[in-house]
Amino acid sequence: MYEGNNPTALQSKQMIVSAMFELLQEESYQNISVKKLADRAGLSRQTFYANFANREEVIRSELNRIFIDYKQAIDKSDNSSSQLIYLFFKFYKMHEQEIDVLLANHLEPLLTEVARECMNSLQISGENNRQYVYGFVAGGLTQILSDWNKQNKDLPIEKLADLTVSLLDTSTS
Repeated sequence: MYEGNNPTALQSKQMIVSAMFELLQEESYQNISVKKLADRAGLSRQTFYANFANREEVIRSELNRIFIDYKQAIDKSDNSSSQLIYLFFKFYKMHEQEIDVLLANHLEPLLTEVARECMNSLQISGENNRQYVYGFVAGGLTQILSDWNKQNKDLPIEKLADLTVSLLDTSTS
C-alpha cells in the first residue's frame, strides 16, 4: 500500500477508497473487481496497483483511518474494559455507514482483524498473553455488532453497550 506524501497519489488513494464504499452499497464485495473499482474512481488499474495490492487493502486502509478515532478516545480514557466497550460502540456510531456496509458484505473478519490490531497497538493490557485478550474482545465486540445489525438494530446502541459490559462484569458473580 502506498504510504508516501505525494498529493496526487493521496488523492488517487482516497478516490479509490470512496469508489469502494460506493460500490459496496450497490453490490457485493465478491462482484467488485479491481477494474470496476478503478473505473468507478476514474483511474487506471495501474494507478490502483500503485496504491493498493488488492481490494482488501482498500478496505483495510479505510478501517485503519477510522480506527484512529477509537485509538484517540482510548488514549484519553481510563483504559478499563467497560470503557473500551463503550468507546467501541461510540466509535461505531461515528462510522456507522462504513461499518454497516462492511457487515452487509460479510466482512466481519476484516473488521475484527483491524480492531484487534488497533487494541494491540495500544498495549492497554499488561497481560503476557494479551493477543488472546484482544482477540477475544475484538471478536466478541464485532460479533455482537454484527448480530445486532442482523436484528435490525433492535436495541438502542447505548443499551447494547450496557448489555455487553454486563456480560463481562464478573463482580456480580
